[in-house]
Amino acid sequence: MIEIVKGGNLPVPGQVWRIAVVRRDADDGVPEVDASALLLDASGRVRGDGDLVFYNQPVHASGAVRLLDRVRDGERRVADWLEIDTGRVEPAVQRIVITASSDHGTFGQVPGLHIRTVSAATGEQLALYEVDDASTETAFLLGEFYLRDGAWKFRALGQGYDSGLVGLAEDFGIVGRDPEPAPDGEPAHDGQPAHDGGPYPVDEPAHDGGPDPVGEPVSVSVSVGASPEAIPEELLAKVREAEAEAALVRTSPPRVPAQHSPWGTGPRSDAELFGGEFPEFVRSGEGKADITVDVPIPAGYVVVESTRKGDGYFAVHSIDEKGESAGLLANTLLKDQGARRVLRYDGKAPLRLRVSAYDESWTVAVRPVSTVEVLDGTAEGRGSDVLLYTGPAGLLSSRLRTRFGFEWFNVHGYEPDGRDHLLANEANRFPRDTRPLPEGPLLVQLVSADGDWSLKVRPPKENRFWRRASR
Repeated sequence: MIEIVKGGNLPVPGQVWRIAVVRRDADDGVPEVDASALLLDASGRVRGDGDLVFYNQPVHASGAVRLLDRVRDGERRVADWLEIDTGRVEPAVQRIVITASSDHGTFGQVPGLHIRTVSAATGEQLALYEVDDASTETAFLLGEFYLRDGAWKFRALGQGYDSGLVGLAEDFGIVGRDPEPAPDGEPAHDGQPAHDGGPYPVDEPAHDGGPDPVGEPVSVSVSVGASPEAIPEELLAKVREAEAEAALVRTSPPRVPAQHSPWGTGPRSDAELFGGEFPEFVRSGEGKADITVDVPIPAGYVVVESTRKGDGYFAVHSIDEKGESAGLLANTLLKDQGARRVLRYDGKAPLRLRVSAYDESWTVAVRPVSTVEVLDGTAEGRGSDVLLYTGPAGLLSSRLRTRFGFEWFNVHGYEPDGRDHLLANEANRFPRDTRPLPEGPLLVQLVSADGDWSLKVRPPKENRFWRRASR
């Protein structure tokens, strides 16, 4: 067996490996530890919540990674065993990261933490990495298996986090949403791995030279939609970029709660938190044009509504004093369609807009937020739009019915102070999403929605994604 240090790497032969995350068993002063794995694409991020294999999701849908048994020995050591079958790894997956986390203590309290890799076929010990510098961390990236020139290698990482499994996973794009309820008549899958052999020892995997004792991966719920490889890469890139930006927002300092009127008292008092009143500005034209809004507008959010006749490419941008694009306010190919978007205006230089269109006629209007319709439970529409939500915290379920095959469906929620919440972010033929909806007032902006969309506000529920089932 080869012992390596942090940052070291070595090739790992064979197709199937078993990985043990070993440490001192939990007792007084030693916290419980959980092992997990993240399947990452070439950008270093997950493709969805299904790419986290952990105590509540022990089998990846591809069957490539499984969380197996937890085994204790007579020396007060414990090991969580995982299995990786590289023959089942999807082409989009380039790295598999093995992690450890603790909910009730730090890794400075965990003696003997190490990760070892063995061949499932021969039982040969392939690699060992011992963590010897843990202190206040509550999660660790222990090591990663990665593809290099068509061959798999292992690298010892030893990177600590102070945010537990949730914070670590979110840094790689995990959202932690509860799965959508199965349609009536479809059975739910519990995702538990099958195991028909005896327990695995801490030091050696169960192996007798015969068939693999772990058994075949169980059936797990897999989307009947397109596989990640079938979705155009440019759309997947937009999804990854939006999730990365949302992760940065989650780490920013908390805001001071805004004072606003109670649920159901009408949109105007809540709307005024986003921006004051001003005279409506309307301009019509044909083809390309630059527009200067010549009415006095106070600093804050404003609504820019654009419509056009005909089809083809249509876009509206805000532009700066140099005539360069400062923000996208419309971008559609839909016939006779425009957009309704909000813009956060600083109240300094005059607001300028640029219309990009063919020879068809268009109209652009700039209005105060008080003109926005209220999202009072459900809403339907077409194309980019904005609604004002003034209710309590809950869940927002959103769907898009597209006309152009694959589409990127992206919805944001803006607070009066500019804080941004990602409310939907999916690329598919029939995008749908359910995410937490913060307490209002909130401007719900459908940023990318080329098709017919629907929104439904649901009461909050306990998130079961991270809630641990009893052992």
